[in-house]
Amino acid sequence: MVTLAAADQLTAEGNELFQRHEYVQAHARFERAVAIFPSHHQAWKGLGHCLLCLSRPGDAARAFDKAIGLRPDSATALWGGALAHADLGHRIVAQNYLKRVLALQPTWLELALSVPALAVFLQLSARAGELMRTALGAFSAKSYRHAADASRVIDVARFGDTPEHGMVTYGSLGLSNVVWPDGRPRLEVLIATAVDGAASPQIVANAVFHVMDSGFYPQPGTMVRDLVGVIGAGDLSLRLPHAYFTVPRRWGLRLPLDEGPPPITLTMVVPVSDAEYQYWKTHGDQALEARFAAVSMEPADLRRASVV
Repeated sequence: MVTLAAADQLTAEGNELFQRHEYVQAHARFERAVAIFPSHHQAWKGLGHCLLCLSRPGDAARAFDKAIGLRPDSATALWGGALAHADLGHRIVAQNYLKRVLALQPTWLELALSVPALAVFLQLSARAGELMRTALGAFSAKSYRHAADASRVIDVARFGDTPEHGMVTYGSLGLSNVVWPDGRPRLEVLIATAVDGAASPQIVANAVFHVMDSGFYPQPGTMVRDLVGVIGAGDLSLRLPHAYFTVPRRWGLRLPLDEGPPPITLTMVVPVSDAEYQYWKTHGDQALEARFAAVSMEPADLRRASVV
């Protein structure tokens, strides 16, 4: 009990110093407290907050994780943990902690929305990401910047071994935040590839930025000229320069992913040739789909020849 009393005293001193913004001194008190009484959740939480203020998010995340392990219902520890893990790019952990915070303290929603690092987890794209994880499996994500405006960023998720073993799926995370004036379903874009590489996620990112910039809704059966051509992906950009949008049947998904409101669904982008584009323009999307089906065209084969 002596060690607990000493840890309590050190934690109280640390809290006072923290309130005075004396973070280095506060950090020393909290560190001593956890050293002599390792299960002191308040000391771990205080240590985490100090480390955040000292710009040490990695150490802060570990301290908050310890505090949350000792007291899973501590809203303030979960809040700090969400901030620290968000700073480190640990999206899944940060989002989980934030959800638990808001379940405990629903009135903190407005505060969370005012913090950019946390507000991103409250956008509809966060919900879309959860749905895609359930439908397609675990994923990693990478950010892509707009070619003309580096402040604009879209994330692209990578799902391995889907729609079948040896293939890779890339999907956007962010297009679903766009509100359509006529109430159409929110969208994310998928592409499948049998040849993994840099081109596929760039196609997805370019498709999303095009949609955002132009207001074009990529419903099944529509086409965008030169969407693949402009990314400079060598032979692929020359051979299949255009983008055709279609229903993502390849994955056997039940759509929409969420009935809403608002509903959330997916569209698939397929690189196509000049000849295929002209065929679509002349005969329509159903004729092009029939041509694809007639030759068993594999949309994930980015090395394929034109079917027209």
